[in-house]
Amino acid sequence: MKTGFNWKRKLLSLLLLFCLLTGLAGSGTMAHAYNVPDNMKWWADDKFGMFIHFGSYSYYGHGEWAMQTEGISKETYQKTISAKFDPEKFDAQEIVSYAKKAGMKYLVFTAKHHEGLAMWDTKVASFTDTTGQKIYSLQQYTPFGKTNRDIIMELKNACQQAGIHFGLYYSIIDWNHSSQTVEGDFTKMASWEARTAYIADMKAQLKELVDTYDPEIMWFDGDWTYKKDNPTLKKWWTKQDGQDLYQYMKSLKSDIIVNERVCRSFGLGDFECPEQSIPEKALSRPWETCQTMNNAWGYKKDCEKSYYNVRYMIQDLVEVASKDGNYLLNIGPKGDGTMTAGSKKILKGIGNWMNRYGDSIYGTSGTPFAKKPSWGRYTRKDNVIYAHVMKWPKAQKLVTKKYAGKKVKKVYLLQNGKKLKYNATGKKVIIKMPEKKPDKADTVIAVQYQ
Repeated sequence: MKTGFNWKRKLLSLLLLFCLLTGLAGSGTMAHAYNVPDNMKWWADDKFGMFIHFGSYSYYGHGEWAMQTEGISKETYQKTISAKFDPEKFDAQEIVSYAKKAGMKYLVFTAKHHEGLAMWDTKVASFTDTTGQKIYSLQQYTPFGKTNRDIIMELKNACQQAGIHFGLYYSIIDWNHSSQTVEGDFTKMASWEARTAYIADMKAQLKELVDTYDPEIMWFDGDWTYKKDNPTLKKWWTKQDGQDLYQYMKSLKSDIIVNERVCRSFGLGDFECPEQSIPEKALSRPWETCQTMNNAWGYKKDCEKSYYNVRYMIQDLVEVASKDGNYLLNIGPKGDGTMTAGSKKILKGIGNWMNRYGDSIYGTSGTPFAKKPSWGRYTRKDNVIYAHVMKWPKAQKLVTKKYAGKKVKKVYLLQNGKKLKYNATGKKVIIKMPEKKPDKADTVIAVQYQ
C-alpha cells in the first residue's frame, strides 16, 4: 500500500533530533555526547587507564625527548644510553597490581617511542644501529637481551590475569632509523625511496606486534611531519598515509581501537586524544586525554619532586568523565624497571577514592546538564545522577539541578548508601548534607530517579 509523505511527522522528528544533539531536549538537560561503536563499548565504559612510557631514555633519566632536546647524535645515543639500558628489575605483576588497585581498566605500553628502540624482539631488518650490524631492539641491542625475557609479553599476561585490557603505543617518526635524521622537533626523510621503504617496514613491525601480542588498542604518536597532501621530505606524512595506516590496522585486527594520531587534525581514527588538557566541552566523538603525574612522560630525575597531589588527579579524572571522556594516566618507570615512589603514592590514593566512588565513573556518561555547578561536577548512569561535590556547601545545603521530567526516588551518599534528606521542588533538588565532608577530594552524592 502506498501512503502519502507525512511532513508534520518528519518535521517533528527532525526537531527532536536537533534538540537531542544540541542539548535542548528537556529543560536544561543534555543528551549523550556521541554514539559508541560496538567494538569501543568496553573502552568507553572503563573510562580509566594506565599509560607507561618506558625505553632506553628511562636509563638516561632526562625524559623521552632527550636525544632531540640535547642534540645527541645517533651513534652517541646508541652507545652511551641504549647500550647500557638493562631493566632487570622490571616487574609486570607489580605494575599491573598498582593499575588494578588504582581502578584502572586498561593499559597502554610504549612498544616503540621516537628514539626507535623496539621493546620487543623485532625481526624487521632495517631497524638497526648505525653500524647496520645489530638490530636496534631491547633483546638484541641491550644487556637485557641476555635474560631472554619479553617484558611486553609479561605485561600482556599480567593484564590478562588481572582482567585489564592491553594496548600498545607506536611512534611513526623514528630518530634512529637510517631513513631519517632529526630535523627540528621531528624528522626529515633521506629520499623518496627511503620514505617508501620505511613505511613498508613500519607496517611489518606493526604486524609483528599484532600477531605476537594481540593488543586491543594501538595508540599512535609522532605524526607531526604531516600535511594534507603532496608530501615533501620534511613534511613526509599525509592524510592519505594516515587513512591507509588505519585501514591496515583494521585489516590485521578488525576490532582493534586506533587513536586519531594515525594523522591528526583530519578526524581520522576511532577517538581523539588531547594531551595534558581537557576540552571545555564534551567532544562530538569518543575521546581520551592523556596526563602525566609530574609533567614527565619518560622517567625524568628532575621531576621526581614535582608530583601533583592526589586530590588534583582525582578531580581531573572526574572532570574528564563529566564530559564523556576517558583518562589515561602515565607512569614512567626508572631505567632499572622499578616504579617510582611518587607514582605508587598517587595510584594508591586514587585507588582509595575509586574503591568508594568508582560507580560514579565506570559506565557513566557525562553531565546531563548544560551548566557546570560551582561546587563540582555531574556524571550519569541510567536513572542515577552523581553529584561530585568538591567544594563543600555552606549551611549543609547542596542545591543540585533536577533532571527534567523525572521524579526523585532517593538521595544517598555513594560511599556507604546512607540516605540524605532532600526537597525536590521545581527545577532543583535541595539536599541536606552531613556536617563534615567525608572526602576532601570529592564526595559523591547519588540522586536516584524513578
